[in-house]
Amino acid sequence: MAEQKKAPILKKEEDFIKNLEGFINPAEDQVALLLDYDGTLAPLTEELSAMPKDNEINIKKLATNEKIFLCIFSGRELADIKNHLKLPNVTYAGNHGLEVEYPSGKKFKIEMPEELLEKHKKLVEELREKVVCSGAWVEDKKISVSYRYKGVNDKLKSKLVETAKGIIQSHGFQLIETPYALEGKPRVNWDKGEGAKMILEKQFDADWAKKLKIIYAGDDTTDEDAMKMLSGIGKTFRVSELPTLKTYANFQIKTPEEVGYLLQWLQSNYEKKKKL
Repeated sequence: MAEQKKAPILKKEEDFIKNLEGFINPAEDQVALLLDYDGTLAPLTEELSAMPKDNEINIKKLATNEKIFLCIFSGRELADIKNHLKLPNVTYAGNHGLEVEYPSGKKFKIEMPEELLEKHKKLVEELREKVVCSGAWVEDKKISVSYRYKGVNDKLKSKLVETAKGIIQSHGFQLIETPYALEGKPRVNWDKGEGAKMILEKQFDADWAKKLKIIYAGDDTTDEDAMKMLSGIGKTFRVSELPTLKTYANFQIKTPEEVGYLLQWLQSNYEKKKKL
């Protein structure tokens, strides 16, 4: 059984080459590249932000490669991430994979119970009303929620955090604490692991794990569910600057800029194959 542990930190191009060389054979392997957007490909901000230029260049190149199935996840709505990126040949997974659109235009959406959606709405409203101030903000992930307080001064922080904890728990959501955020997750059998599995099954059938080399990268506690599901199957990367991070991922990357080395490693492997 997979356990969370401290993962090796990859922080320069040579680290990726050393640890990943031999993982894929561009002449034979189909790759499923599953990437979170906010905090992974681009800095996490209240509104969707732009990718670092190198990430943008490599994502565009990877999206055109027929040997790579590229899926970009977001906790935001499908239309938001799709309209922000406007990339063809990409599968978009909004709301943590609850709504998905393939490049063919084929879509599917999983409906959450109305009662849960109403509870979530009330939770977000109360958090915004009572604890959004002084740089703290709420990230509405449609079925889960994050209360982010990294920029709040220490004097005010403890009061806001304690109030937010009480609000999340009072609405019946599971509370997960991280150094700069509180996560509220609904007590339902759905997460990014389920989302990733469903997307891969619909694209590659039930035996997808035998057909693919899988790479997954994400920065959030919600991504840990996918990393746990893919343990022993693919290569997974948690994006975080925390020095004491424990994760299901194989490797830790500190910033979206350094995620660029992962994209460059993959792109250069397939670029070499094209030139042969």
